[in-house]
Amino acid sequence: MGAQHDLPENRLPAWLSQAGLRLRRIANRLFLRGDPTALLLAFGMLILPALTMQAAAWTIGLEQLIPVSLLSVFLGFLLARSHYGELLCLVLSGVYGIGLVGLVTALNMPGDGSVLDRFADLARRVGAWFGVLAGQGVSQDNLIFVLFLSVLFWFLGHNTAWHIFRVDRVWRAILPPGLVILVNAFYYTGDAPLGQYMAVFAVLALLLIVRSAIDEQEWEWYLRHISFPPQLRTQFLRWGGVLAVLLVGVAWALPNGSESESLERIQEFLNSDPLSEINQLFNRLFASLDSEGLATADYYGGNMLQLGGAIRLGDQPVMLVQPDPPQAESGRYYWRSRTFSTYEGGRWTPTALLRLTVPDPGFDIENPPVLAGARVTSRQQFTMVLNASRLVYTAPQPEVLNLPVAIDLSYVGEAQELMDVSVIRPLEVLRTSDVYTATSSLVAADAPALRAAGTDYPLWVLAQYLQVGTSVTQRTRDLAAQIAAEAGAATPYDQAKAIERWLRANITYAETISGPPAGSDPVDWVLFEDRRGYCNYYASAMIMMLRSMGIPARLAAGFSQGEWDGATQGYLVRERDAHTWVEVYFPGYGWVEFEPTAAQAPLERPDAQPVQPQSGQSATLPPTNTPRPTDTPTPTPTPPATNTPDLTQGAAPLIPPTLTLTPSPSPAPPVAPTVSAPPNQETQQRNPLESLLALLGSLLLIVVLIVLLMVGVLFFVWWVEWRGLGGLTPVQRAYALIERYAGYVGIRLGSSYTPDERRRIVVDRVPHSDQPVRTITEMYVEETYGPQARRAGRWNARARAAWNEARSAFVRARFGRWLPRRFRKRS
Repeated sequence: MGAQHDLPENRLPAWLSQAGLRLRRIANRLFLRGDPTALLLAFGMLILPALTMQAAAWTIGLEQLIPVSLLSVFLGFLLARSHYGELLCLVLSGVYGIGLVGLVTALNMPGDGSVLDRFADLARRVGAWFGVLAGQGVSQDNLIFVLFLSVLFWFLGHNTAWHIFRVDRVWRAILPPGLVILVNAFYYTGDAPLGQYMAVFAVLALLLIVRSAIDEQEWEWYLRHISFPPQLRTQFLRWGGVLAVLLVGVAWALPNGSESESLERIQEFLNSDPLSEINQLFNRLFASLDSEGLATADYYGGNMLQLGGAIRLGDQPVMLVQPDPPQAESGRYYWRSRTFSTYEGGRWTPTALLRLTVPDPGFDIENPPVLAGARVTSRQQFTMVLNASRLVYTAPQPEVLNLPVAIDLSYVGEAQELMDVSVIRPLEVLRTSDVYTATSSLVAADAPALRAAGTDYPLWVLAQYLQVGTSVTQRTRDLAAQIAAEAGAATPYDQAKAIERWLRANITYAETISGPPAGSDPVDWVLFEDRRGYCNYYASAMIMMLRSMGIPARLAAGFSQGEWDGATQGYLVRERDAHTWVEVYFPGYGWVEFEPTAAQAPLERPDAQPVQPQSGQSATLPPTNTPRPTDTPTPTPTPPATNTPDLTQGAAPLIPPTLTLTPSPSPAPPVAPTVSAPPNQETQQRNPLESLLALLGSLLLIVVLIVLLMVGVLFFVWWVEWRGLGGLTPVQRAYALIERYAGYVGIRLGSSYTPDERRRIVVDRVPHSDQPVRTITEMYVEETYGPQARRAGRWNARARAAWNEARSAFVRARFGRWLPRRFRKRS
């Protein structure tokens, strides 16, 4: 009797015990066997891509990707274990994700303001970014990129959890985060080791595959009533982990393929259309990124150059070039990476037909012959400063290279023994501090010699370098002829100089242009509409105008000479020096450089007797009377110094002082053709506040419509599939829904029918529901009438999947006559 009140003093209160019991029940309902291990693997698979992004240091603030990934996986797990459908779960995850990502971003923002203040600042910055998206500006706010990645990782986590815990499609959970790690590793060329993250990810992925295989095998054994020891799962995971580590270790030790060719294939893919347009939009919207990714130095390395929108060039060093002699005889050095020959619709492509692999250094390039004294030899030593380059740069035209290379070229000449080189690539990627030398043939001819070169062009030059794109307009051709006629230019050299000077004087240099509208030719757009552009537009316009007059020309890409460094006796080339220019062919002299870009210093050659203009024209003024937009200053022949930094500052003078481009103070008659000016851009711009309010109003309307649609969908789903079915297990609910949907297609099931009789009646009217209805019926009978031990919670996922398939069959049976014929046949 006395023992009845002899209770332990540390017994928990009743309410706390009940709460613990409820939590255990919830946990048992949520977590099936093996779920904790799978959840840890899912966490790791999402944390690893976040760590690689943070290690690559694309921008600051990326540490928030880790909590966002953890939250997304956990919420995705809860939704996967819920009774909601896939679309509803995706909508709910998106709604929760926007709120949680916004909260994490606001908390991660620097400053001492309250959470509300940070939310207000975040909303303001997002609104400004949407303004850039809708307009023509360039965003320099790195927070938007962090927010963009956070949203991406949120849905990445939801996808991972859904395909692991709901549909058991592990490859759909593995591939997206693995692709993020892989792409990030290919883009990144810094010193941080990213390969280790990929190795750990591969181990986790293999363990997840092992876990999925165990689940599938255990389920088969259960259905066949085969007993198995409970510790079998642990043993499988243990040995699977050992095997995964061994496989990854062996793969790590295997030799790699050609890194240069891999990077080249990726760059060509990224430069393809429409990815090039997406890349340009990305650069405009996320211009604040400062990671050491694929170098901008290799921007012209792909097999296509597309004239597009805004560009962003940084100030980081790319290479140091030490030429011998240190000053170019022609007055200018260019460091060329490749040439382009074919133009169509704003896109440049080369015509190289072959790739020649040269494994040994010292290869001699067979260039077309030139007259004695027409060119001089120059030797350059290149020291790479950027982290990686898959291009070989040389002064044009290259003759000898002292490193193993792969050369894209066409064989030309009567005997096909000469080489027309398009691009030169190293067999191994050039890294920081790598040094190579190149010997080139530089132009030594003066203006009179080029003027007297004539027009006896080789057949291969005429065949490859006179193509004019079908998109080039007639008024572009007419403008070229008018410029040459009014400048009194009778020879190809004088005509090229006239067009070069006209472009420098009449087109404003700008890197933040929006790009030509769809359907218009970029050359026509820059000449007659916007009248602004950067080097790609200047060079393309000059080449198309020259070719329309029968003068062979091509596009050369690479870098301008850079800044002279007296201490190293070389040119320090930076990313901002990335450049395209024009090369014109002159018989007996080869390819000769011209500089139409106004932001670059003019390129002039000695000319004792410059071309004489027609009567009444000034020899010192290029054509400049074309009307200009009112929001830009009136151009002068002197290149504007404010567009880009002085690329020759600190260098010895390279331009002979025999010709000045300074305009005479006396008035000169106009010599440029009259071109209609674009409309006043200033008057067409809307008030920025009005644009922002209109944008926010549109976004608010879209949000309201989405919320209303979600409410309607939720109510419809509740009314059809959840009304009156609360408290049932997934198997019982699926069985009850068969009867409910059967009524929608006109089937009446009596209460006296057995489950198998109901199944046969339903299948007879809806034949395509045979398999899922059979599965649901068998599970319902087993769960209702079988032994208690066989009522496995593992049937929940299978019941949901079977019902999703049965629902589709009922919907097709009900609305099949309104579906297109191909869907009716399939169903």
